[in-house]
Order: sequence, then structure tokens, then C-alpha cells
Amino acid sequence: MRPTEYDVLIVGARVAGATLAALLGEAGWRVLLVDRARFPSPTLSTHFFRGGRAGRVLERLGVLDEVLALGCPRLVGEYRFHPGQVRAALGPPQEPGALGYGLSVRRGPLDALLVRRALATGRVEVLEATSVRSLAWGDGRVVGACLRGPDGDHAVRARCTVGADGRRSFVARAVAAPLQSAEAGHRGFYYRYVRDWRGPTGQPPDGAEFHHAPDERAYVFPSDAGLSCVALSLNRDAYVWLRQAPAERFPSRLASYAGLAERLGAARWTGPLLGCGPLPNYVRVPVGRGWALLGDAGLHQDPWSGLGIDQAMVQATLLSAALEAWLAGAQDEAEAFATYHRCRDADALPRYERTVSLSRNLGSGTG
Repeated sequence: MRPTEYDVLIVGARVAGATLAALLGEAGWRVLLVDRARFPSPTLSTHFFRGGRAGRVLERLGVLDEVLALGCPRLVGEYRFHPGQVRAALGPPQEPGALGYGLSVRRGPLDALLVRRALATGRVEVLEATSVRSLAWGDGRVVGACLRGPDGDHAVRARCTVGADGRRSFVARAVAAPLQSAEAGHRGFYYRYVRDWRGPTGQPPDGAEFHHAPDERAYVFPSDAGLSCVALSLNRDAYVWLRQAPAERFPSRLASYAGLAERLGAARWTGPLLGCGPLPNYVRVPVGRGWALLGDAGLHQDPWSGLGIDQAMVQATLLSAALEAWLAGAQDEAEAFATYHRCRDADALPRYERTVSLSRNLGSGTG
């Protein structure tokens, strides 16, 4: 059977891949978007992002009102509690951009919304519950892939194959993407949701909370559907200690923060306790002949700084511009991909380096 042909095959349909698909589909390119999951589908994430970063991309896609309709409050301020303090220092939100606020939205509804936006272009096909068995090569470049879905295996051809498939990226492994930088992870995290959380002033929450302790942080991100994400970022030793009895030690550790203790007593916890140990930091070369990497597939830093969604969506806009320039014939592939590589590094590397540096000891900076 002759393979089906596309302009771009995107492996991974979450924030990074779905955003790229929507942008390319809107520009008229034929896109195949595949993912192992069926949407909506949750994934491990504390899902905080900034108005001048991911918020700006949501506005560009025309879905910001849909996101707000999920019930997430506009995070117009930022409450910082220094060690032992019951009262917070109130400041502006991080990188608010023209929107003037940040947001926190659980990944299940957010990713599903972006997949629907991609489909709405009429140029994007989505295959759920579908994985990549192998990449296809021709004349030293990636020319497509063999996919496995509910109906069996089939081959597709594409002018470019994009790996937006996360930290364990199949595409990155298959193309042997070179490393630019790498360092072992230093921190683990746990989080759980609470319902009807009250902000530091006793009113409905209107800002993210950051509670500081030596080499540790507690966070509260008011999110969609009346839920707030309460999280801890822990050094390796503290993570190992908490992991031994997480159900008991997570709330007791949170209660050690003076600014949280009273409100935690009235908290209505919901859902399971979620978490993960230290994750590797790395920067991969994100382009090659017939392939590109996006989001965590190409660059991942410790989650404590909450940069993942912002970087994934900003990188999607950069890669979309590069692919459009190449596909339309305005630039050759090497030139367009070099531009994406350069722009990604200019945007992400300073944030990556600061995050990795501070992850070794959060007591050494404000975070």
C-alpha cells in the first residue's frame, strides 16, 4: 500500500505538538498529529504558565476565552512568603505580558482543547492511541514513519517529522539527536489538589503562592474547575524521606510553612497524591535532515521553575515559522532549521541555565 503523504508528521499531541499542529494547519499545511493517549488525558504537571509566554500563544490561537471558561482565575498577583512569615509580600505576576496575568490549567482539559483547535483548521488529522514503530529514511534524511494504531500498522510519508513526544522521546532516540548540555536532576516534587482554596487574604485566590524554605519551595497554583494545585519542590534527601511515607509526610511538611498551616487545616483535599523523583536536565540539538524536536523532547530542566508549558508553546511558534519558511520555499531547510535552533536557544538557554544552577540549592537564590 502506498504511504499517505503529509507536509509534517508530529509525534506527540500535547501542549507542544498540538500548538504546532494548530499553527501549521491554520497556515494551510497538511499535518498528521499522533499520540499514544486518547484525549482528554491527564499527565504529570503542575501546569502554571505566564501571560506573556504561553498566554500570548493561547491568545494568538484564539482559544484564550475557552481556557478561561474552564474556570481558572486570572493570576494577577504573586504572593511570596519568606521563611517563618505568616504574611506574604504581594508583587506582580511573572512575565504577565499584555494580558497582565498568569494562569494554571490542568493538562487534561488544556491539552484536549488544543487538540480540538488543531482539528478545527481542517488541515490536521489526529490519530489517538497511536505510536511510532520506526522512522523511515531515504537519502540520509527522515522521510516518514511506520505507525501502529488500533487498526494495525501503516506507513506515512512527511517532508518533516517533529518529535514533540516528551522526555522519553522516541524521535530523539531514533535520530540520535546530539546533546548540547546535560546534568543529573537534583530535585523531586509532589503535588495534590485542594478544592475551594482561599487566598492569603481570605478571599477567592487571585495569585500564585510561593513559600520559601532553605533549599525547598511550596507552591499553590489556583487552577480550573475550582481546584488549586498544592506542590512541594524538594532536594534529593528530602524527597527520599517524604517518599517513605508520602500520605503522612506531604501534609506535615506543608504544615511546617507558617503561611500555609492555618488554611491547610480547612483544606478539602481531592484526588491522589502525585509526584516524581529527580529528572535529568538536558539540551539536545533540535534539528536535522527531515526532523525537528520540540518542547521536552529537545530541552528539559528541573520542574521547580514551572517553565515547561511556556517553553513548549513559545518553541511551537518558533518552529512553525521555520517550517513555513522552508515549506513555502522562502528558505532552504538548513537555513530555516538553523534559525529555529538559534531562536530556541536564545529564548530558552538563559532560563534553563538559571533553573539548573538554582536546582542544586534553592537556598542560594530567590527562585
